[in-house]
Amino acid sequence: MGKIRMHKINELDAQILKNLLQDGRRGYNEIAEDCGTSENKVWKRCRTMEQKGLISGATVQMNFGHFGFDALVTLLISIEAQQIERVMETIRQVSELRAYRQYNSVYNVRAVATLKDLNELDHLKQLIKRKLPIMGLKSYIWTGVRNMPENLNLTNSLKACIEKIKQNQSNIGSIQREKYIIDEFDEQIVNKLTSDGQMSFTRIAQEMKLSTDTVLKRYYKLKKNRSIKVSIQINPNKIGYKSILDFNVAFTTPGNFSDAIIESLARIQDVIIITKTSGDFDLQVTAMIRDIPQSFAIQDQISRICGITKIETSARKIPDKWPTPQQYISTF
Repeated sequence: MGKIRMHKINELDAQILKNLLQDGRRGYNEIAEDCGTSENKVWKRCRTMEQKGLISGATVQMNFGHFGFDALVTLLISIEAQQIERVMETIRQVSELRAYRQYNSVYNVRAVATLKDLNELDHLKQLIKRKLPIMGLKSYIWTGVRNMPENLNLTNSLKACIEKIKQNQSNIGSIQREKYIIDEFDEQIVNKLTSDGQMSFTRIAQEMKLSTDTVLKRYYKLKKNRSIKVSIQINPNKIGYKSILDFNVAFTTPGNFSDAIIESLARIQDVIIITKTSGDFDLQVTAMIRDIPQSFAIQDQISRICGITKIETSARKIPDKWPTPQQYISTF
């Protein structure tokens, strides 16, 4: 493999990327207004970042509950190191599962299951035990997610993130939603935006044999109801990130954490996902890491939170495109 070329991100590039990580279909004029620059300059900076491979695509986050899924579950699987490749290949063939290899953990495979019915979990666990030479298996049901790729410290500086973006993130719970039943046409739109989050509505309409106006109306209803969110994808490796760390956090009293604790975690730069879970741990905090000192610093910040009784940390590789397709949209 060739060495990945790193690229320096300036403050303007970082602001543009943060805007597009929050809304991958945001207009250049709106971004220019937020950044205090011209629309043409924003367009040129985007084209340059695409040419350098910093912007590598666009995809969708989605609320699986709105699409008929009952639960998302993290499965931690312990297997012999020699069996890793065979096990990963087997898991990839199970449509409900997405698997990641973990490092620095007894559980060397992490899989996320999307289930239409929570009762399917026992069947899935039995399937894994029957098909795979596992030594241990734990499961954690997700009860809420804060997904915030725009919290990446793209310039690797101590400068705070854009306040407007932070404010939008903190207002998730107050958004007014309409009662809206998602049908097969909505699912087709989402599937197309999963592959290319910036695909034109005209092209989507042509491929679906619908009017552009119909596609537009459906998209904006899905967006307004927080059923989906389009985000650009970046290549974190080209900005200097080396790995993803997952911190599993347990409190003295299970579930005993406040909104203030969540906000404190969300203010830690490079923390990109906070997941509420049921099981041995109460929270999973996911961060992108540039180096070992940063991993220690983030763990120190987390451990200072009152009431924490246990933290377990595992590492995994960063993909070339982040966010990955169809991550869970923020629900709190």
